[in-house]
Amino acid sequence: MKRLVNGFAVLAVVALLTTSAQAGNVTPDVIFGSGNPNGGWTISQSNGVEVGLRGKQRFGPVLPNSGGVYQATPGISSGTAATWNYEFSANVDWDGTSGLTLADVQVMLEIDVDPSAGVSFLGPFDVFSAWTDNAVGTNATGNGGGVIDNANLNLYNVVQNSQNLGWAPIPFDPFADGIYDFRLSVLDANGGSLAQTTAQVVVTPEPSSMVLLGIGMVGLAGYGMRRRKQRQAVA
Repeated sequence: MKRLVNGFAVLAVVALLTTSAQAGNVTPDVIFGSGNPNGGWTISQSNGVEVGLRGKQRFGPVLPNSGGVYQATPGISSGTAATWNYEFSANVDWDGTSGLTLADVQVMLEIDVDPSAGVSFLGPFDVFSAWTDNAVGTNATGNGGGVIDNANLNLYNVVQNSQNLGWAPIPFDPFADGIYDFRLSVLDANGGSLAQTTAQVVVTPEPSSMVLLGIGMVGLAGYGMRRRKQRQAVA
């Protein structure tokens, strides 16, 4: 996570640097939870493998996004959870050409929470070791139809999950602005990369909050000027 001096200026620069990313639907659908819409995923497809990342408001829509950059607001949704989730999807046989199952690969996620400049990933984390509640399925699985079955990964080719940095045992301030980077990779049995995608969540105050802050600062400045004039008049 990199702190922002001017959140909107940095967002514009990041968007320019990542215009090659494409947003779309993952295959076959969003299989975790219930009623979660597809769409807004930053996707890469290669070697018959599809990987996707996205940012989503908790209990709400996909975050506003462009070119793999998602915009969120700071704060807490409930408990220690931030207002936004990061979500990942890996389909290791999305078009039926690879013949792979989840037992044949490693699905690895890296997360950048470094407050200094540049990107410094934590991980990579094997998603099946890091989380026990992943939803798995096949290309025939419908929306919300995934199951939790880490013991039989040879039966499935899709894994997805929705997570929140506020739940993780890592330093994280949900009220701080900054840029959070994510990288999802699928590796073959020899550690070779089959597919990889990256995404960023840029956390900045809502425009209305920034306007109110600006009004407050102007008001304080005006009050200070009036106080100085009053003291000068008395003198």
